Amino acid sequence: MKRLLLFIVTTFCLLVAGMSAQAQTYEIQGTIIDADTQEPLPGAAVYDQANYNGTATDLEGHFRLTGLKSGKTVLTFSYLGYKTEEKTVNMPADHHQVMRIRLSPADKVLAEVIVVGSFEGQQRALNQQRAADNIKNVVSADLIGKFPDKNVAEALQRLPGINIARDKGEGSTVSIRGTPQHFTNISINGEQLASVQQSGTRTESLDLIPADQLGSIEITKALTADMDGDAVGGNINLRTPTARSDKLRVKGDLGMGFNDLSGKLNYIGKLQLSRRFFPDANTSQGRFGVLVSGSYYGNNNSEDRMDASWSGIKKPVEMVNERLIMPEDFQFRKTENKRTRVGTTVTLDYKVKHHEIVFNYMYNYRKDDDVRNRLRFDFNRSGSEWITHDSLRRGRIRRDINLWKEIKSNHNFNLEGTHRFGRWTLDWGTFYTVSKRDHTSTRGDFARNDVTIVADNPRGVLAEVPQFRPIVPLNIKNPLLFDNFRRYEEDMGTTDASNLVGKFNLQKNYMLKDYAGVFKFGGKVRSVTNDKFRNNRVLSFFDPNQEVNLAEAFAHVAGNTEPKEFLNGRYAFGPRVDKEKFTRYMAAHRRLLTESDDSWDAERLSKNDTYNAKENVYAAYLINRIQIKKILLITGVRYEYNDVNYSAFDVKRSGTKIVATPISGGTNYGFLLPSVHVKYSLDELTNFRFAYTHSYAKPNFVDIVPFINYDADAARLFIGNTNLKPSLSNNIDLMFEKYNRSGGVVSAGLFYKNMNRFQFTRIIPSLIEDYPGFPQTAGFEFRQEQNGERATVYGFEFNFMRKLNFLPGAMKGLSAYLNYTFTGSDASTQDRSNMRLPGQAMHTGNASLSWDYKGFSSKASLNYNGSYIHSVASNENDDIIQDDRFQLDLNLSQQITKKISLYAEFVNITNSPARQYQGNNRQISRLAYFGWWTRFGITYRL
Repeated sequence: MKRLLLFIVTTFCLLVAGMSAQAQTYEIQGTIIDADTQEPLPGAAVYDQANYNGTATDLEGHFRLTGLKSGKTVLTFSYLGYKTEEKTVNMPADHHQVMRIRLSPADKVLAEVIVVGSFEGQQRALNQQRAADNIKNVVSADLIGKFPDKNVAEALQRLPGINIARDKGEGSTVSIRGTPQHFTNISINGEQLASVQQSGTRTESLDLIPADQLGSIEITKALTADMDGDAVGGNINLRTPTARSDKLRVKGDLGMGFNDLSGKLNYIGKLQLSRRFFPDANTSQGRFGVLVSGSYYGNNNSEDRMDASWSGIKKPVEMVNERLIMPEDFQFRKTENKRTRVGTTVTLDYKVKHHEIVFNYMYNYRKDDDVRNRLRFDFNRSGSEWITHDSLRRGRIRRDINLWKEIKSNHNFNLEGTHRFGRWTLDWGTFYTVSKRDHTSTRGDFARNDVTIVADNPRGVLAEVPQFRPIVPLNIKNPLLFDNFRRYEEDMGTTDASNLVGKFNLQKNYMLKDYAGVFKFGGKVRSVTNDKFRNNRVLSFFDPNQEVNLAEAFAHVAGNTEPKEFLNGRYAFGPRVDKEKFTRYMAAHRRLLTESDDSWDAERLSKNDTYNAKENVYAAYLINRIQIKKILLITGVRYEYNDVNYSAFDVKRSGTKIVATPISGGTNYGFLLPSVHVKYSLDELTNFRFAYTHSYAKPNFVDIVPFINYDADAARLFIGNTNLKPSLSNNIDLMFEKYNRSGGVVSAGLFYKNMNRFQFTRIIPSLIEDYPGFPQTAGFEFRQEQNGERATVYGFEFNFMRKLNFLPGAMKGLSAYLNYTFTGSDASTQDRSNMRLPGQAMHTGNASLSWDYKGFSSKASLNYNGSYIHSVASNENDDIIQDDRFQLDLNLSQQITKKISLYAEFVNITNSPARQYQGNNRQISRLAYFGWWTRFGITYRL
């Protein structure tokens, strides 16, 4: 580290000395556009080959090439999929010229074919990726639209090194290169999105954001010093689109679909309007741009799920006369979900010759309305005894309903400007994002105690889906089986989060002898808040006049039907609690409800899940970028200081009373983050890249607050950790890229991360004795976020994308896309060593084959998410492992006219389930089916 800092400081000293003695040079500006559509081409290369000097166009197709010498110079303009052009300029005579370069598609016939093809728009993204200073993947909105992915997480699963988790069948959270989810930053237009996740993690669930509201997605895997440093895994930047043409552009999408598990329809609508106004000599497409976009997605999902937990210690089994690891409970859950997602984007930008101002507003909204029915078998009751490995005496059977609602909303405001003054460029920005989560839950729980339970199948409890039932004459489908209305619970909570940012960047172009360079420095201030409130109530019936017969309560609320083909036909669920009957029953007898005997538990839960947290971040950096013939060298150093404060409650129990005393606390820390990037361009299509970066990962807000989540009903004890520290990581990346002129790429790379104090969730499935300060918690599941000792993550990444236009006849319309990532890790905690890092999947990959012919386009896509540790226990046998999963999707579209196309999408065609297991694959922890989806619709393009 010290040697690296010395190298960076020496570099900055040399450039300062060189800048004072630089020779007279000149610059030229211009725009590169598509000759046919007149739209800008971002990422196009502008190169002065004689002097090894070059640049690339920005997202609006503008370029600024500095370091030109006196006399005539031949400039080369190139863009993947387009013919290369050369122009001669004469300095200083052409110094004030604003160039306008028109590039034509390399193959006019092919270009006509791919207007609706699978690589539409991705050429722009590949050009940006090729021109980038650091290691990143760029995905265009057009390529996103060619997959059946309706939210950002699902779009990201198609990229190398990305693993995703699912919620209700949709992609939800992501991780990069085997690191935990909160080690990845999620940004909108370069600034971090405020998270209001139920779990309290810093990384927001990406099923909140519609993929169709984006212009592109950038995944940066090696940070530069001008980026936030708290991203060990990497940064995912969601870029909103801007208007690009002086002609009115309209994009519309209207469709509907079907989910086979819910048996219900879903609906899709999208509209985008954009246009530029007031063209002049410097901005031929117009100085002022307006883009307005909105989308709606209404989906009726369903989930069939089985959950199980296994004892951390061996239990005696009577008939076999030995102690065995046995299940604590099995739960069968049917969820019917109605999800609504809305997105809106407005972008206004104004440009003159040397100045540009952009304003963007983005709104995201997601509402989940769930009816959750559960059948539960409890094996860990006081007095429960295992008779054999498939039968238990004095267990408990329960059915419950949970009317669960969640609404998330997110507003993002971004104002930024760029101003050029000779060799100097100033850009600034202010960003404000505010997010809110509202949650309500109403749950009724019906039980039958002291039941003998058997698993009626050959492998007993070790079967993937055990066939549990009560011993005869009791019948699991008989509503009168459940004779105890044991619990009624109401829960509500809110989470509010915000991120306010102010920043500036100042850079100067210079010449060091014959080499062009850029010196850049800047600063940023961020103020982040995260406030959470919860109100949990547990109620019971007070009925001295015996107005209701609680033993028959379940019979009054039970439905007349049961789920069909539950768990893909592998289990008979029996009668559900009917939502309408339950609601009417509770409304009729609401006046009989009073606080239950254990209401103190609900109050403790509420106070311990209520806090206010604030974090102020102050950052400054220096960067030097210099092109030395074919080598681009970027050195930088960043300093970030974090000041974190929180207020919460110190909660203690005194008998049946809770004493909640307000407390406050906090922590602060700062890190110096050096970085070095090297890019060697063998030719204009071939890059070798190297990067060393130093980064860190912050603890989640919820984990550093001194909360205590004590749930006697679920036998769980979760505790915060005020001593939790940030994780630190040294990262090394190597990458080879070979681009194809027709618009493809082959890349391969290696990566290595050496982390200290990585954060993980420590789990003890069953406490052997009471946790200090918490009587009667022996046997409880215990969880706490803790620091590990060290961890290394290493791996290999391969990516291939190519049009197979060398094939004969109609087969030249074929295109292939493949990527594969191998990741390994070695981590140590206070309990264990030589373990995998949580979230690290050894294998991930994607394969797709598309065929475009005239107006027809098709794509078959296969996604593979490898297995990984979901959560770490103190013992390897208690780790929760997420099993690997394949998903097969299919897209079809047919162009009807130049403006109208029809499409069909088929998602999760094989109804691939998600599985988790505890320790080994014989101890199933979760099995979930989501069904398959179809969608049909019409698109309009003007």
